[in-house]
Amino acid sequence: MNEHSRVSLEDRSRALFDDSVDSLDMRMRSRLTQARHAALEAAAMRESRPWLFRAFIWTPAAGVTAAAVLGVALWFGSPLGHHMVTANDNQPNLEDLEIVASSDDGNSDAMDMLQDDIDFYDWAEKAANPGPAA
Repeated sequence: MNEHSRVSLEDRSRALFDDSVDSLDMRMRSRLTQARHAALEAAAMRESRPWLFRAFIWTPAAGVTAAAVLGVALWFGSPLGHHMVTANDNQPNLEDLEIVASSDDGNSDAMDMLQDDIDFYDWAEKAANPGPAA
Protein backbone atom coordinates (compact mmCIF):
# COMPACT_ATOMS: atom_id res chain seq x y z
CA MET A 1 0.00 0.00 0.00
CA ASN A 2 1.52 3.32 -0.99
CA GLU A 3 1.62 6.45 1.15
CA HIS A 4 -1.16 8.33 -0.68
CA SER A 5 -3.73 5.54 -0.39
CA ARG A 6 -2.87 5.05 3.31
CA VAL A 7 -3.44 8.73 4.07
CA SER A 8 -6.73 8.78 2.17
CA LEU A 9 -7.86 5.61 4.00
CA GLU A 10 -7.06 7.22 7.37
CA ASP A 11 -8.86 10.43 6.44
CA ARG A 12 -11.93 8.56 5.22
CA SER A 13 -11.96 6.34 8.35
CA ARG A 14 -11.62 9.34 10.66
CA ALA A 15 -14.45 11.16 8.87
CA LEU A 16 -16.76 8.13 9.14
CA PHE A 17 -15.95 7.74 12.83
CA ASP A 18 -16.57 11.41 13.56
CA ASP A 19 -19.91 11.25 11.74
CA SER A 20 -20.96 8.19 13.75
CA VAL A 21 -19.99 9.91 17.03
CA ASP A 22 -21.83 13.10 16.06
CA SER A 23 -24.98 11.12 15.27
CA LEU A 24 -25.18 9.68 18.82
CA ASP A 25 -27.72 11.23 21.15
CA MET A 26 -26.62 12.73 24.46
CA ARG A 27 -27.96 9.86 26.55
CA MET A 28 -25.82 7.29 24.69
CA ARG A 29 -22.74 9.55 24.92
CA SER A 30 -23.28 9.86 28.67
CA ARG A 31 -23.56 6.07 29.09
CA LEU A 32 -20.41 5.51 27.02
CA THR A 33 -18.50 8.10 29.04
CA GLN A 34 -19.62 6.53 32.32
CA ALA A 35 -18.60 3.07 31.09
CA ARG A 36 -15.19 4.37 30.02
CA HIS A 37 -14.60 6.01 33.40
CA ALA A 38 -15.69 2.85 35.24
CA ALA A 39 -13.29 0.74 33.16
CA LEU A 40 -10.41 3.13 33.78
CA GLU A 41 -11.15 3.15 37.51
CA ALA A 42 -11.26 -0.66 37.65
CA ALA A 43 -7.95 -0.87 35.79
CA ALA A 44 -6.40 1.63 38.19
CA MET A 45 -7.65 -0.40 41.18
CA ARG A 46 -6.12 -3.57 39.76
CA GLU A 47 -2.78 -1.89 39.27
CA SER A 48 -2.78 -0.32 42.72
CA ARG A 49 -2.95 -3.69 44.54
CA PRO A 50 0.33 -5.05 45.89
CA TRP A 51 1.89 -7.78 43.79
CA LEU A 52 1.32 -10.37 46.54
CA PHE A 53 -2.45 -10.10 46.16
CA ARG A 54 -2.59 -10.62 42.42
CA ALA A 55 -4.16 -13.94 41.42
CA PHE A 56 -1.92 -14.69 38.45
CA ILE A 57 1.06 -15.05 40.79
CA TRP A 58 -0.56 -17.63 43.08
CA THR A 59 -2.32 -19.75 40.45
CA PRO A 60 0.81 -21.59 39.19
CA ALA A 61 2.04 -22.07 42.76
CA ALA A 62 -1.27 -23.67 43.73
CA GLY A 63 -1.08 -26.00 40.74
CA VAL A 64 2.47 -27.09 41.55
CA THR A 65 1.52 -27.66 45.19
CA ALA A 66 -1.50 -29.78 44.25
CA ALA A 67 0.61 -31.88 41.86
CA ALA A 68 3.26 -32.41 44.55
CA VAL A 69 0.66 -33.52 47.11
CA LEU A 70 -0.85 -35.93 44.60
CA GLY A 71 2.59 -37.30 43.72
CA VAL A 72 3.48 -37.90 47.37
CA ALA A 73 0.11 -39.54 48.00
CA LEU A 74 0.57 -41.89 45.04
CA TRP A 75 4.20 -42.61 45.94
CA PHE A 76 3.60 -43.58 49.57
CA GLY A 77 0.17 -45.13 49.20
CA SER A 78 -3.24 -43.86 50.06
CA PRO A 79 -3.36 -40.71 52.23
CA LEU A 80 -5.46 -42.48 54.86
CA GLY A 81 -2.86 -45.17 55.43
CA HIS A 82 -5.06 -48.15 54.56
CA HIS A 83 -2.89 -51.03 53.44
CA MET A 84 -3.92 -54.40 52.12
CA VAL A 85 -3.88 -57.06 54.82
CA THR A 86 -2.33 -60.30 53.69
CA ALA A 87 -2.97 -63.66 55.29
CA ASN A 88 -0.15 -65.78 56.56
CA ASP A 89 0.99 -68.25 53.86
CA ASN A 90 0.76 -71.19 56.25
CA GLN A 91 -2.84 -70.54 57.27
CA PRO A 92 -5.72 -70.87 54.81
CA ASN A 93 -8.05 -67.89 54.60
CA LEU A 94 -11.38 -69.42 55.51
CA GLU A 95 -13.19 -66.15 56.07
CA ASP A 96 -14.46 -66.02 52.48
CA LEU A 97 -15.63 -69.60 52.70
CA GLU A 98 -17.54 -68.83 55.89
CA ILE A 99 -19.27 -65.86 54.26
CA VAL A 100 -20.36 -67.96 51.30
CA ALA A 101 -21.34 -70.89 53.48
CA SER A 102 -23.47 -68.84 55.88
CA SER A 103 -27.06 -68.75 54.82
CA ASP A 104 -29.76 -66.56 56.34
CA ASP A 105 -32.74 -68.36 54.84
CA GLY A 106 -31.73 -71.81 56.01
CA ASN A 107 -31.31 -73.57 52.65
CA SER A 108 -28.05 -75.21 51.65
CA ASP A 109 -27.69 -73.85 48.11
CA ALA A 110 -24.38 -72.14 48.93
CA MET A 111 -22.83 -75.33 50.29
CA ASP A 112 -24.13 -77.32 47.30
CA MET A 113 -22.43 -74.82 44.99
CA LEU A 114 -19.16 -75.18 46.90
CA GLN A 115 -19.33 -78.97 46.75
CA ASP A 116 -19.94 -78.91 42.98
CA ASP A 117 -16.87 -76.78 42.26
CA ILE A 118 -14.46 -78.12 44.89
CA ASP A 119 -11.86 -78.96 42.22
CA PHE A 120 -11.91 -75.39 40.97
CA TYR A 121 -11.42 -73.98 44.46
CA ASP A 122 -8.55 -76.40 45.07
CA TRP A 123 -6.89 -75.28 41.82
CA ALA A 124 -7.43 -71.57 42.68
CA GLU A 125 -5.83 -72.03 46.10
CA LYS A 126 -2.81 -73.78 44.58
CA ALA A 127 -2.45 -71.07 41.95
CA ALA A 128 -2.59 -68.32 44.60
CA ASN A 129 -0.01 -70.06 46.82
CA PRO A 130 2.59 -71.65 44.50
CA GLY A 131 4.77 -72.75 47.46
CA PRO A 132 5.34 -76.40 48.37
CA ALA A 133 2.40 -78.26 49.86
CA ALA A 134 2.54 -78.96 53.60
